[in-house]
Amino acid sequence: MPYHLLSYDILNDLWEDFGTPNIDPPPEIASYGAGIGVSETGMGYYYGGWVSNASMSGWAQPRKMSSYLYTYDYDKGDFTQQAGPDDKSRAEGTMIWIPAGDPQGLLVYMGGIVSPHNNSTTAPQPFDEIFVYDATGNSWSTQTATGEIPQNRRQFCVDVAWAPDNSSFNIYLWGGLSVPPPVVNTTSFNDVYILTLPSFIWVKAFPNHHGNATLPPEYGHYGASCNMVKSMSQMLVIGGTYPDTNNCDLAYNIWAQHNFWTGTLHNEGDNKTYWAQYKPNVTSNVVPVDVYSVVGGNKEGHATLKEPKGGFDSGNNLLQTLMARRPSIAQRTPTRQLTPPTNSSGPVSSGSGRLSTGAIVGIAIGSAVGLALVLLIWFYIGRRVIRRRNERRQSEMMQPSHSILSSTVGAPSIASPQESVGPWGGSPQLVMHPSPSELPTQQDRDMNVISELPQQRTDDKGAVSPNSNSLC
Repeated sequence: MPYHLLSYDILNDLWEDFGTPNIDPPPEIASYGAGIGVSETGMGYYYGGWVSNASMSGWAQPRKMSSYLYTYDYDKGDFTQQAGPDDKSRAEGTMIWIPAGDPQGLLVYMGGIVSPHNNSTTAPQPFDEIFVYDATGNSWSTQTATGEIPQNRRQFCVDVAWAPDNSSFNIYLWGGLSVPPPVVNTTSFNDVYILTLPSFIWVKAFPNHHGNATLPPEYGHYGASCNMVKSMSQMLVIGGTYPDTNNCDLAYNIWAQHNFWTGTLHNEGDNKTYWAQYKPNVTSNVVPVDVYSVVGGNKEGHATLKEPKGGFDSGNNLLQTLMARRPSIAQRTPTRQLTPPTNSSGPVSSGSGRLSTGAIVGIAIGSAVGLALVLLIWFYIGRRVIRRRNERRQSEMMQPSHSILSSTVGAPSIASPQESVGPWGGSPQLVMHPSPSELPTQQDRDMNVISELPQQRTDDKGAVSPNSNSLC
């Protein structure tokens, strides 16, 4: 079966089949590539990934990684194949978009694995090598990053939050599956790094702020998605796999969806707490102290370091120019007519908006009837309460006095015990939630499916928490 593009209509809850992309040669359909959809420009991008018979019908060759970048114009339906940053194939990295450079913005790619010689051999794609794509000019640049470089990993997740004044673009990286040779012997990670641009400096946010420390193996996590919400103030980490445990994710009331405050809790910028409960009524974001202590300024932005400390790499004059530019991006308009909701009780009035006399009378009568009903119920309940109180008082007068006192001995307290600080917490002063663990999953080898991933070890999986209240 040839590859088809599918579209989901959110408003109408409807899937559409756009058919086979009109592109020659046909696209190589890859899995575990880096994809990003940009609402601001109406463009989609997909770079790299694994091509095999599991991702592409009729593929008869050995699986390989792709070196292509595909672009898709959502409004026009145009599908285009572009070149990658070089002739090497890559997969299992990530890519984000930032509003810098020219009107189509810039893409930033990092991490994963690479085929250095375009054969069956693979190697980690180091995090001190960052690829930037100029979506307007269709050109790539490669820039060296410095700072607290993350360990080699794949299938991690990233998203980006920029300062209120756009003086810095801060890419938040979380988790991932280790790619040998790791500095620390671990299968997967539970840590957060921030790549701040245009200085191209890595800073570490969690746990600790320096070094390669991560949480114990049972908390390592990969294959999740990072999702900025509420004006980029919070990042939801959703889904994924814990390779070193079979236990449930025990984070209280979070259900394996963890919330990370990009500018620390309540947008304070410097309160040292990143992991905390989601707050829906936040309308702005700030820069955390871990970033502005390195690039200058404050939590509102005003970064003073506007390029790498050692300058841009040789030949990156264009990148330097683009990173200093903030484009004016035209507001997109709807591509279809949106049907307003219909009122089944009658036509929608186009008058002044005042209620008619009939409507006012109807509301008044309805309110009076409702009030009378409430008073009647209140009177009935009140009589029952008074009668039971009198009966209880008479019964107590007939009991020995010591029985009244003894009835309160050992009564349970309504106060809950203080919860301990779990490994997702960032401050011992705050009451945090119990430690996370994994929901039970069935390994690929137990399922009749083809997996693109190397088989993960399933033995020696330890318990994440001794908590006996697991909902597994």
